[in-house]
Amino acid sequence: MYDRHKQWIYVLLILGSCPGSDLTCNRLVAQSGNELGRVESDETTRLISAELPQWKIWNGSNRQQELKLEPKSVLRWTNPGTGRVYGDLYIWTSGGRPEVAMSLFKAWEPANGFHAEMHSLSLAPIDAERKGQVMWRPIKPGVELKPLADAAVPEVSPARRLIQMRGLANEFTAVLTDFRRNNSGERHELRLLTQPLFRYRSTEPTLIDGAMFAFVLGTDPEMFLLLEARQSEGKSGWQYGLARMNNDSMTALHKDQEVFQFERTTGDDRLHAPYVLMSVPESARPD
Repeated sequence: MYDRHKQWIYVLLILGSCPGSDLTCNRLVAQSGNELGRVESDETTRLISAELPQWKIWNGSNRQQELKLEPKSVLRWTNPGTGRVYGDLYIWTSGGRPEVAMSLFKAWEPANGFHAEMHSLSLAPIDAERKGQVMWRPIKPGVELKPLADAAVPEVSPARRLIQMRGLANEFTAVLTDFRRNNSGERHELRLLTQPLFRYRSTEPTLIDGAMFAFVLGTDPEMFLLLEARQSEGKSGWQYGLARMNNDSMTALHKDQEVFQFERTTGDDRLHAPYVLMSVPESARPD
């Protein structure tokens, strides 16, 4: 019998035999809850590890370049406010720059299966296959870079540019109207993770430096903020781009002024949309 099955039996026995009013039993129930979380988290990790090799992604209209999957997750996340869910966020890059954000997760309670969630961060079209079948083909850039006209000129040293980027990120706020648990929608002010998920330089000559930040609910990334120091016509300056990681409506603000509104998605054109959420089959456990 797999160790996982033994762990589940232990959890079920504890939950089934303990009266809720007994202090010792309450502690055992808490321990069993922790054990259940560990079992589910471990199984989610196994599913993700099996799923990642099934994908290939390219950028450019004619698959000009195959993207590189960065080997480590940039964020292990949960969202206790919506249930028992575990996921990992991965980045696909081209020449060092992030082109696709991919989150793989399993929702255990409420039971909603295993999913892939992706957003193009590319300035070019994307083509994604799973097991040789085209699953996603956004034909437009995934982000629109806009200048931060009032920002100071990028510093010379990478360390000082990181300080600049963290300061610039703090000028942004984000709000989510969440329909996952309430049909009327629940308003959440998202929390900015103060450290970037991914810091990058690129082989692209105009890109000096960049960082990818996340606005989260729990630790679940709901919106991404890209900050890039770019050079154009002999001058350098800061640009920003925004990307969603939730199909509900969201608003991004800069210095309390609305700069972008993400409308709630319908999923009608999942193949070509820059953001996609899809269920994927769970791999069988090895014998």
